[in-house]
Amino acid sequence: MARDTYITLLLCLTFTLAFSQDFIINGLVIDDNSEPVVLANVILLSEEGEFIKGTVTNDQGYYEFKAISPSSYRIVASYIANTVESPLTTITESIEISPLILQSSQELDEVIVTQKKPKLEQLADRHIFNVENTALSDGDIWDVLKRTPGVMVMNNRLYVNGSSKVNIMINGKRVNLPEDDIINLLTGSSASNVESIEVITSPPAKYSAEGGLLIDIKMKKNLVAGYNGALFNRYTQGVLPKHTLGMDHFFKGKKIDFSTNYSFSHDRDWTRYSDITTYFESGQESEVWTAEQKSISNKRSHNLNLFLDVELDEKNAISLSSTSSFSPNGGINFSSITDIEDTTGEFMARLYGLNILNSDKFNSSNYLDWVYKLNDKGAELSTNAHFTYYDSKLNQEVNNDIVQGFTENTSENTLNINSDQIINLFSAQTDLTLPLSEHSTMETGLRIATINSEASIIQSGFDDTLEGINPTGSGIFDYDEQIYAGYASVNSSWNKWKLNLGLRTEYIDTKGELDNLSLQNTSSYFNLFPNMSMSYTKEKNAIYFKYYRRITRPRYSSINPFQFYLSANSISEGNPSLKPAYSDYVQFDYVYDRDFKVLVFANKKSNEQVQQIFQDNATNTLRAQYINLETNYFYGIDASVSKDLTSFWYLYFLVSHYHDKDSFIDVETNTTIENSIWTTHLRANNYFTLLKDKSLYADVTFTYLSPSIQGNATYESYSKLGLNFRKTFWNKDASISMGVDDIFNNGNMFSTRDYLDQNNITSTRKETRLFVFGFRYKFGNTKIRDNYKRKNTEEGKRL
Repeated sequence: MARDTYITLLLCLTFTLAFSQDFIINGLVIDDNSEPVVLANVILLSEEGEFIKGTVTNDQGYYEFKAISPSSYRIVASYIANTVESPLTTITESIEISPLILQSSQELDEVIVTQKKPKLEQLADRHIFNVENTALSDGDIWDVLKRTPGVMVMNNRLYVNGSSKVNIMINGKRVNLPEDDIINLLTGSSASNVESIEVITSPPAKYSAEGGLLIDIKMKKNLVAGYNGALFNRYTQGVLPKHTLGMDHFFKGKKIDFSTNYSFSHDRDWTRYSDITTYFESGQESEVWTAEQKSISNKRSHNLNLFLDVELDEKNAISLSSTSSFSPNGGINFSSITDIEDTTGEFMARLYGLNILNSDKFNSSNYLDWVYKLNDKGAELSTNAHFTYYDSKLNQEVNNDIVQGFTENTSENTLNINSDQIINLFSAQTDLTLPLSEHSTMETGLRIATINSEASIIQSGFDDTLEGINPTGSGIFDYDEQIYAGYASVNSSWNKWKLNLGLRTEYIDTKGELDNLSLQNTSSYFNLFPNMSMSYTKEKNAIYFKYYRRITRPRYSSINPFQFYLSANSISEGNPSLKPAYSDYVQFDYVYDRDFKVLVFANKKSNEQVQQIFQDNATNTLRAQYINLETNYFYGIDASVSKDLTSFWYLYFLVSHYHDKDSFIDVETNTTIENSIWTTHLRANNYFTLLKDKSLYADVTFTYLSPSIQGNATYESYSKLGLNFRKTFWNKDASISMGVDDIFNNGNMFSTRDYLDQNNITSTRKETRLFVFGFRYKFGNTKIRDNYKRKNTEEGKRL
């Protein structure tokens, strides 16, 4: 009853609001003799310099932009090498702009439409990293994210503002994939068709409260009518080779934009581990297990992205998008040699282990959007439907042999494990944008989502006589979740102030059921998620303030209640009793001249979900368990500069110093343990544009992280230095790139867990030093090919 009343109220709020009107901007482009300029490029920019729309003048030099929302805009007209820009104009009604005068017009023979943007743009709720025309654009998207200001990658996990709860979006659509599969998708996708990376540090109420912060990968659209495409090839050499090849296709018509890109990746990865664990008996050290392990993976992945935008008429538009990945016949061979000694160093036994894992994974996320521009002052109604299908099949064989000596804590056996997880996710959302006045806009909307996850497992061959270990022989775990959400937000700007206020409400029903134990967990909860961002700008000074509250629900793989072997003395298990985590974040920024920035921040989290490894001293095994931390406190200060030091050198430099404290319950003693540290993060990104024709790009990136923590583990410091080059030729239709990551091979991880009866040291050595070589060739209609004298050609009509 409460839920029905809640939904009814939200529906009434959404559909009883009044609607408003679209505006038209038009004008004339003339030369210094007051003659009209035909086929001049005209683009509409936001106050922050973002591209909104583009067109060309007709044979009378006339241009027009329709369906424009009230805001402040600039208009830029260009012809050959000449450019003119209008003053910033606030649009509150349809308007004709004063004629734009281009000096010294010439015949239009061949023009490339380009727009120079700063590489880093600071906005109230996000910062935007423009990657076009940098040495990074021939790499893959994962490499670009690792170099994006404000983003840190540690242990193949993304961190923003110190939080690993980061969601990935592509063109505003969330990618619903587990972390490992997101990495596979992004490493197999070329960055050459990425326009920018938006790091949303204060997500508006429109977005789901689920997860932490947002990274939105904005893909390019074809600004020139007709068809063009590209072929790309990327080779990476570490200890083992990796290879990606693919193609992009773009088509733009009068009312249709279509793009697709396909890539195939074959990655072979190599990792070495050294693990030393000291086990205890009756509170005293008893045995030392030293394991040398090696992992070799062989993965093939097909990635396909489709984007279609159709303008049905001046008021209606639909969009279709799909992101799919298929990784068949993946394989990982994990071998280990473990020596067991007593505390005096006397040899007791040697174990040999071999874990052979085969996998097949498929994911497809599909979206349908409809946008209707209402008939009053630019009001807009939009509806989105989304469906994701995910299937992960794993087949695993674990062999364990005692090649020397004897230990009672393990036995010789061969384990066979088969598991499958299928996830179906559906969501629908309706949003209404309503200008309230010249300076304020309201957004409100409703969302419903249903999720079903079915996980199954079959294990055989394990020794069930060992106490404390109870691997799941077979089982099916079914999990269902329903989410009902609504939000309202107001965006206001007046004089030098901007304010965004939002409130999101969510009601959640969950049920998890394990068939063989008749185990059922159910929960329902209702939450409010406020957010606010505010800015004040005066001359060269800007002040920002932001606050938000977020929720992180347990990942579907983490709540599976299965216990299964990773090796003879290591076990992984899920936790169906995981609680949702909540986060409250506040930040204050000061920016001078758009280039210099200082900010202070604080974040409090409760019930944060982490996977921790702890040693079971009764069975001499290592257990990987998902738990809820009691609390996490995270606060600190950042100072950064992003500036063109010369005409060819752009610098981004960051110093971040923060305190991180995790509190958790020890599973053996039930006592609260605190792990805390002060950490310093340094980053320097240098981007160079070289040669007279600006056809050579270079970037030098340095990252340093002092000792840090995560849950019960403490990580030693590490650093990385990378160098990349990109050279264009053939009139910029082709490019070659090459680079080296982690030149001095200092990017490996070393961690310790040392408290109470836990004593473990782990060294992880991945392929961090990599040589990368790439080639890209563009073809098709990449330029406007027309002539001043030929006013009415078909190409002119297409534009």
